[in-house]
Amino acid sequence: MQTPLVSVKHLYKKYQAFEAVTDLSFDVFPGDVYGFLGQNGAGKSTTIRMMLTLIAPTSGSISMFGYQLPHHRADILRQVGAVVERPDVYKYLSAYDNLQIFARLSGIKPTRKLLMEQLDKVQLADRAQDKVKAYSQGMKQRLGIAIALIHDPQLIMLDEPTNGLDPQGIADMRQMIISLRETHQKTVIVSSHLLNEVEQIATRMIIIHKGKKIIEGSTSELFDPANTVVLLDTPEQDMARKMKGSVYAEAMQQKADGWHFTLHANAVPLLAKDLIARDISIHNLSKTHSLENLFLSLTAAPQTQPA
Repeated sequence: MQTPLVSVKHLYKKYQAFEAVTDLSFDVFPGDVYGFLGQNGAGKSTTIRMMLTLIAPTSGSISMFGYQLPHHRADILRQVGAVVERPDVYKYLSAYDNLQIFARLSGIKPTRKLLMEQLDKVQLADRAQDKVKAYSQGMKQRLGIAIALIHDPQLIMLDEPTNGLDPQGIADMRQMIISLRETHQKTVIVSSHLLNEVEQIATRMIIIHKGKKIIEGSTSELFDPANTVVLLDTPEQDMARKMKGSVYAEAMQQKADGWHFTLHANAVPLLAKDLIARDISIHNLSKTHSLENLFLSLTAAPQTQPA
């Protein structure tokens, strides 16, 4: 069995009467893009700050690379790069000069080749000499990642890396995180409340709610194939009559965006054949399972019964 790169066990963080993190346990393995997911205020940033020793846990344990925090803090943090919230950089200096300063603060004597290679990793090599004050928010985030990578860490922690980004910036960040894992062999922990974005890049994930773990696993583990929801977009006005006698009739439900069928994933091709055989026009037929739907189903408040 693979040894975890990060292991968090029974972590608690209390602020007087408020419990920000409650009995939180999870493992991150080498090569993961690990999605750390939850709504704003769920305890994600608090947990990451404890992992970076920026705040102390009330109780519980955190180990990385086989070392225990806080006893081996220096050994651990030498192998970790992090961007927490927005990167704090010198806006009136160039990206190149910023990276050079932070490299020296990390104890590295950087060559021009090393600095340009790091900027190239985050697609900033062609803007290396531009002052950071002229950068978009997405470019500043990418510079923050270049700074986090300068000492060649094994583990990268990104806390809400898409906050404040436009759609193109979000797409660029998504591709960069994929590249960190696939091209540069980094393990990445991504904290986010944008569930649909993380769903596209994470190999494994955890969902937390009000400081507690709700569920953890890979995408294939989290989604039950027996309850796949398929959306049919059709101009058909007489679906009830045309679907009469079909084995899929009881599995369908009309909603604002079209007809939803709940069935096993393996039955989707058979559904398509049945629709065609019944002369039902298909504009689009697609699976609609999503991390967001899963999250809402797990965190929905229970309905109270009337007295």
